[in-house]
Amino acid sequence: MRKLGLTLAVAASLCMTACGASIPEMTEEQNALVVEYAAGLLLKYDANYRNRLVDEAEPEEEQPAVPEEQPAEEPQPEEEPEAEAPEVVDVSEEPEAVVYHSIEEFYGIDGVTVTFMGYELKDMYPDQGAEEMFFAMNASEGCKLVVLHFDVANVSGQDKELDMLSLDTKFKISFNGESPRYALTTMLTNDLASYKGTIAAGGTEQLVLVAELQEDRAQSIQTLSLIMRNAADEATLPLN
Repeated sequence: MRKLGLTLAVAASLCMTACGASIPEMTEEQNALVVEYAAGLLLKYDANYRNRLVDEAEPEEEQPAVPEEQPAEEPQPEEEPEAEAPEVVDVSEEPEAVVYHSIEEFYGIDGVTVTFMGYELKDMYPDQGAEEMFFAMNASEGCKLVVLHFDVANVSGQDKELDMLSLDTKFKISFNGESPRYALTTMLTNDLASYKGTIAAGGTEQLVLVAELQEDRAQSIQTLSLIMRNAADEATLPLN
């Protein structure tokens, strides 16, 4: 401000004449130059003053930049664990069940054939007056003995020793497709399950299996099946 006042005073002194001061006379052109010079100084110092005011003013507090909104990430679907492939079991090489067509085939008896001849219902077996009466069986009350007959023929061309007991033979009988029941254990010498003897070449022995059944069911037998069993296997043989 002091410089600005001094400048104005100088400009005024140049333009005016004062008493007691000797100021050289200037032409109008020179006087205009002095005024122009003084005005330039005035503008210069005035600009400096304004710049200093701006510089000394408190700077405006910068506003924090607003972060741009990021697009929300779409949730990624969870990867499902791959399902384990089912185990493929190759059954093509599994042995097929053996079908047995006869008693001798199942028990591995060579040189003989066993043929089912039919059955009969009895109250007692053997009949009264039979040659071997040292052992006889009587049916329980309301039941019948079902006696199955088999012809065992020796086809080997020579005498054949047959020991069914040593073959661990077990027989069950199914009537009309019902649950099978074991053949009765007997002391009969011609019991197929326990027979032991020699069959002459070309000869035939008549052997039996005996079961017991309620009389009304025994009278309505339609089908018979023989279930054969040993230590290693089991098979069913339809008899009729």
